[in-house]
Order: sequence, then structure tokens, then C-alpha cells
Amino acid sequence: MYGDRNDEPMKKGPPKSQRVKRKKSKTISGGLLQVNAKATAAPAGLAMPPVIAIVVMGLCCLVIAWGLGRGVGGWGRLLFTENDRFNLQRIEARTDGVISEALFVQWSGVNLNENLFQINLNSVRTELESHPIVRRAVVRRKLPANLEIIINERVPIARMGQVDGNMSWLVDAEGIIIRKSVRDQHLPLLLGAPAEATLGDDISRGRSGAALEVLARLREMPALKRELFEVQQVNVRHPDFLEFRLRNGITVFLPLEGDARARLEKATRILDENQRLDPPRNEISILPSGPNHIGAR
Repeated sequence: MYGDRNDEPMKKGPPKSQRVKRKKSKTISGGLLQVNAKATAAPAGLAMPPVIAIVVMGLCCLVIAWGLGRGVGGWGRLLFTENDRFNLQRIEARTDGVISEALFVQWSGVNLNENLFQINLNSVRTELESHPIVRRAVVRRKLPANLEIIINERVPIARMGQVDGNMSWLVDAEGIIIRKSVRDQHLPLLLGAPAEATLGDDISRGRSGAALEVLARLREMPALKRELFEVQQVNVRHPDFLEFRLRNGITVFLPLEGDARARLEKATRILDENQRLDPPRNEISILPSGPNHIGAR
């Protein structure tokens, strides 16, 4: 019953004084947290402006890129330009003309044991093509240690002038004076070309160029027509026409202007008919008019 000793007394909470203390403790704790949070926050006046942040980031990227570039460049030198495995051991030169391969190697200015990747191929090509006889040069690496040079030479189609005794200048179809020679007497002699012209000059303008165009087109014609129009010399002194002296003694006068192949076709037809005449004519003209004019039939 009410006064029974076996009954346990009712559980009571902590004393009031303790409850108050806990409450104060929470308040104090919360206050401390709030103070610490405010202390760690950056003052508003010290925040970095966006423009400066972008500039700083850009500078950082540049520094990183520069470092990477230095690293790649170092590896490139180690692997290629400073690698003895790519030191030049052989220069292979080929040409479709008459100049010796050894001379082209000399003109290239390249020396053995140079590093292949340190050789400027464009500079070598330009140096080779600076010689008048070289029409086109190809220069390329053949790894690991060879350099290949391929030369396309200019082909002479006429000779002119007289130099160093009985030597003549040789001229190609583009009017470039490519070299002098004493052995090419079979080429047509160009009379009336500029007397002051020398090695490397271009004489393709004017009447000399018109004569060279005819000679170039003649080389493309069938053998029978080339034999009919076998040129010994070409006189370009006259302002209105070209005078061709053939090896059979016949002189042919051609107009300065017009399609070169068409003029040759007309001239060779007349020369073919002239062989059947008795006696054949010694002078043939396909000019629009003149005492020796013969119309093609």
C-alpha cells in the first residue's frame, strides 16, 4: 500500500541547478561556434576581383605550356636532332641529264655526318635550283642516315653566240641560257639573239622566244616531219618574220605570230610537195604575201 517499503520511489530528473547549467553550456557552446565561424570567414574587402583571377589563371596556363614546350623540345633534340643514329652517311643523287651526280652533291652544300633533321631541305633545294641547268630539284630524307637528291635538268634546244673560242651558249625551250658547250653543234644556231646575254639569262621575250617556241613544238612532231624541217640555223633579226635555214639548203620563212604547231604543219606539207617539184624551190614562204609565198594545198 501507500506506505509499503518494498515500493520503489518514483524516479526524478536531475536537480534544477544542473538543468540550468546544461542550458547555459549549450548557449555558451553555440556562442563559441558562432564566433569561430565568423572568425574563419574572409573579409569582404579581401575577395579577388574576377578580372584579376582570369589573368592569374591565364599566366598559370602560359607557365605550364612553356614548361611542357621545353620538355617536348628537349625530348625532340634527344630523339632526333642530337641523335647520332640520324647522322648523314650517304647522299644519293640522280639526274635525268648529262651533269655528273657528284657535281650536284657538291652544289647541295651538305656534308656527311650532319644530322638529317638539322638539314634544311628547302634551303638545299633552293641552292640546287639556283644553277641555270637545274629546272627542278627534289630533296628528301631517307631514314635513318641517307639524303636523296633528284634533279630534272633543262634540255637545250638551240645554241647561240660564241664564248671561250669555239664554244656556244646552250638555250632551253623556256629561253634560259643553261651552259656553254663545244660538243652540241647538232643544235640549231640562233642568230640575232641578244649579244650581251650570258649564263642564267632569259631570252624568251621577243623574236628569240618565238623562234624557240617553234623549235620546241618541232621536237613534238613525228619523225618524218622533223626530217623534212631539220633546222640548221634560225635568224631572228627581221622584225616581221622568222628565217629558218634547213640542213638541205632550203630557207623557210614563217610568220612571227600564230600557233607554232599550225605553222609547222603548213610548212611541212609544202616541203613534202616541194620534194616532187623539178627543180625544187630553194626558198619557201608561208607569210601572208611575198614573192616566195606558196599556199598550202
